[in-house]
Amino acid sequence: MTATAKDHLLSVTADARGRVTGIKLHSTRYRSMAAAELSKALLETVQRAQKDASEAAQRTMAPHMPEGLDLRAASEGRSTLDDVIAAFTRGDLPGQQG
Repeated sequence: MTATAKDHLLSVTADARGRVTGIKLHSTRYRSMAAAELSKALLETVQRAQKDASEAAQRTMAPHMPEGLDLRAASEGRSTLDDVIAAFTRGDLPGQQG
């Protein structure tokens, strides 16, 4: 997922796990910017790319997740083994139905 800074100074691409895979500067304007201003634009754009990539992955995976298992929590490492065991007990894991 690629996000572009509000002023079109740069673009940042993040993969489905939120890892930054590319940064593209669209002009040389950054050379005359204050360091704090450039840092802010970069950080905001990285965060937006990561958020957009996470949301896209969740939309893709949500239909395949067991009912009651929080995909966001799982992707952030906050889902517990108890959540998975509960889904298994309910018969909600993929492949259990049918």
